[in-house]
Amino acid sequence: MVEELSQHFKECDIEVVSVQDVSIPAHEEGKHSICILPSGNLEEMLEDAIEEAGTLSDYVHQQLEEARSMTVEDAWRHIIASQLMYTDLPSDQIDLEGKSFEDLYKAYALIWEGEELLDERRSEAEKAPLHFDAKWLQEYADEDDSLIVLKLPQEAGNEAPLWVPMGGFNDCPLPLHQSVIMKHFQEKYAITILAVTDDTWIVQAGSRPQTYEDALKLAKEHFIFCHYVLDDCPTLGYYADYLMKHDTWYFWWD
Repeated sequence: MVEELSQHFKECDIEVVSVQDVSIPAHEEGKHSICILPSGNLEEMLEDAIEEAGTLSDYVHQQLEEARSMTVEDAWRHIIASQLMYTDLPSDQIDLEGKSFEDLYKAYALIWEGEELLDERRSEAEKAPLHFDAKWLQEYADEDDSLIVLKLPQEAGNEAPLWVPMGGFNDCPLPLHQSVIMKHFQEKYAITILAVTDDTWIVQAGSRPQTYEDALKLAKEHFIFCHYVLDDCPTLGYYADYLMKHDTWYFWWD
């Protein structure tokens, strides 16, 4: 599987390595060294992108053109609108044009109205961060225990969701919107993207929110981007406290 998948990245700086030989994280100065865990689903997503554009490089460049004309608020708006369309909320409550982030979040929160999950009061986060190591990689590696390390320039980390176009299924945002949001996270929290599977991104933050207000806003952004971040958190306030203590961000979609 890994050899077939690596053919799609022939225009990229990649290395095929065994799980046992990869350094964790796969760090190289000035680079995002991203561990790509091969799977049939991921190969299908790549093939769809290539079929749409001609080559993977063409797909990335086309998507980047669109991304450059999009603000992060536009991306939040698209993600929230795609989920509100399946509700029976009145049209005035799902009109998102011109709204600030807080108002966009309030519209998204209508989906979860009445749930304790939305409690914004700070509470002590006791959950341990994801331990990203060889053992974790082995659980997701193919039968050959091999993976691909994709190397992108540090400033181009936001392109990762386009070179590895995982998304657009269930509640997982489209690669285009993922790219815009990753750029936002990169500019605000100096993230480094560590790994990707067909349903997961693992990210390491270079800095943490310094105030609870900033942490709560970041928690809301994560919640909109991937509501599964709260699967093992009792409340939004708990997760915000977690983000002030830990650098590893784990986004997973069912």
